[in-house]
Amino acid sequence: MPEQTPMRVLIAGGGVGALEAALALHALAAGRVTVELLSPATEFPFRPASVRAPFDGESVADVSFADAAVKHHRGALAQVDPARHNVLTTDGGLLTYDRLIVATGARAVAGVHGATLFRGPASAGAVEAALREARDRVVFTLPGEAAWTLPAYELALLAAHARPDGPPLMIVTPEPRPLDMFGRTASDAVARLLDRAGVEFVGETVADAVLGGALATRDGRMISADAVIALPRLEPREIPGLTDGFLEIDEHARVVGVPHVYAAGDATAGPVKQGGLATQQADAAAEHIAAEAGAGNQPRPYRPVLRGLLLTGDAPLYMRNDLSSDAGVARPLRHEPPGASRAPLWWPDQKVVGRYLTGYLAASR
Repeated sequence: MPEQTPMRVLIAGGGVGALEAALALHALAAGRVTVELLSPATEFPFRPASVRAPFDGESVADVSFADAAVKHHRGALAQVDPARHNVLTTDGGLLTYDRLIVATGARAVAGVHGATLFRGPASAGAVEAALREARDRVVFTLPGEAAWTLPAYELALLAAHARPDGPPLMIVTPEPRPLDMFGRTASDAVARLLDRAGVEFVGETVADAVLGGALATRDGRMISADAVIALPRLEPREIPGLTDGFLEIDEHARVVGVPHVYAAGDATAGPVKQGGLATQQADAAAEHIAAEAGAGNQPRPYRPVLRGLLLTGDAPLYMRNDLSSDAGVARPLRHEPPGASRAPLWWPDQKVVGRYLTGYLAASR
């Protein structure tokens, strides 16, 4: 019997979804697939921990693809031709694939005009300066279209811990309750943390713009503040050949209407965008591809389980919420109680949780 040619899998992107997909394919289908990565660099900054940078000045650690058993192509995705199974790169290169995983993320842009924008490590200096110069009130906020709100709470709690004698702090958010996406138990726990830290919570309020010394809200209010720090909103990256918006995927992370193309992470459509969910989408894609490559596994559908580690300046808060009603087929971690806890709800207790990525990150530190 002739030897089967390995399936060629191309992963476009350089974040946690791309790395999780590479690690999962290596674990599930080594020898049955070859994995190639298209990304501008061989490593990426671990952004979830970057909220600490304005307070401790530490640089953000980089995560490397070096040990992920992939062939690396330096560049970015410019165009996809699904009919020919090839992609054009931003430097004019042409790559072919049998299966493509799009994990290119999204563009983080300002959503609250005039605010100090926090979008990761590069923003640490601007945020630190805004906090240092504030005297009357600091507002932490986010645009109405924000798909991930947790960093705003971390920045507020870390600021309260770092400057206990500083100006009053406030969170202004469209959410009805603090971190509502994690459910009532976690939200109540976060509300208690905010209260003890002296951080005022203003919910069901959409920030519009900073005008003079105040934050203007969409319902016409003016909230006085001499520093406003805002999270970005995310815009889709246009990918000719696929779509000019966020990618709709099915339960196996296949891009709807485009054969042999999968997607994971912020490039996908959905109300919540978070690294842990990106790894779960990447797992769904990798399991389906491995099965098609003859690995003999049973591919399970994507069922989102939200896990969040909230940095507070003191002991962190671990939170967990099943976003799918079909929790019985989700990919649970072992010995994981629901809700919120000061004790770790998963292990290793990384900021971003992935079946393969979590151990990879722990081993690389």
